[in-house]
Amino acid sequence: MTSSVDGKIASVSGDSRLSCMYDLRRLHSLRASCDAVMVGANTVIRDDPLLTVRYVEGRNPLRVIIDGSLRIPTTSRIITDKSAKTLIVTSTSAPASKVTELIRLGVEVICLPAEEGSKVKLTEALRILWKKGVKRLLVEGGGNLIWSLVSEGLIDEFRITLSPYIVGGARAVTPVEGNGFTSKETWLRLKLVNYMICECGNEIHAIYVPIK
Repeated sequence: MTSSVDGKIASVSGDSRLSCMYDLRRLHSLRASCDAVMVGANTVIRDDPLLTVRYVEGRNPLRVIIDGSLRIPTTSRIITDKSAKTLIVTSTSAPASKVTELIRLGVEVICLPAEEGSKVKLTEALRILWKKGVKRLLVEGGGNLIWSLVSEGLIDEFRITLSPYIVGGARAVTPVEGNGFTSKETWLRLKLVNYMICECGNEIHAIYVPIK
């Protein structure tokens, strides 16, 4: 993901245009190297992304959406665009009529037992994806999905590009949202394993892995 220097990935109005062209190409190259790309429902509702490979040559990954209540509109581009396959993981609390409609539109839908209302059990979702051949998964957001993965110890690598902007705003979007860890003893500690100054000369791309 790409963040401003003050830790925002989108402004209070939802503007997330932080990446330079080199950063976009780097992201799309990473997409092309993965079996699937995953986002949460809020990302689809807010940004309406395509999640396809466009800025480099390469194949489109499977698009995976975590949406326990099936809140995303059926007019979303990940549904209407047929250049890549889309799989939605939802819960048994989702409306059956919308499940039927999505299947009619050519979307694969997996319904898991609902937890805490309509929450999807991510360990089970990842197990199913693994059985479907997804060995390399890129999670692009949003902050609540990434928090769930981080808090459950389900990430192997964390990549971030630092973009030369100050966005500000207490309600602006941050890379990791959720409840947050309560003390330093519970924080997830990372190890920097690689970094580079972007070709634009004004961004830094860093790769971290969790310290077990």
